[in-house]
Amino acid sequence: MTIGFSPNAPRWLALLVVVGVMLSPLMAAADADDQEVALDALARGDAKPLIQLLEKVESLYQGTVLEVELETDEHQVLSDDGRALIYEIKLLTPQGNVVKLEFDAKTLELLEVDGHDSEDARKKRKKDHDDD
Repeated sequence: MTIGFSPNAPRWLALLVVVGVMLSPLMAAADADDQEVALDALARGDAKPLIQLLEKVESLYQGTVLEVELETDEHQVLSDDGRALIYEIKLLTPQGNVVKLEFDAKTLELLEVDGHDSEDARKKRKKDHDDD
């Protein structure tokens, strides 16, 4: 089986590279702003450190963390600027599914779990084993 490529593909690739290079300063500035927001939240006590979040995730779920984001939730009022901070985790489960976990950044309370067969990735607690 042969896979063919369009003769225009190299032009498109070059265009993508140029656009990427042009946008990289903007993305770097956004990353710097995000980092500043996160550091300010830690200093104010509005968010727990990332290491504590990862320990919490590891205690509750099996899998590999793919992504962590610190987001705001305008529906709750917890932080100094009037918005709750939410850690959003994307986790690859041993079953091959991606599960999204949302934690309150200040308390590390698990707020929401979304994903196919998410319960299969949840670690059993000692009490759960005693009930079997």
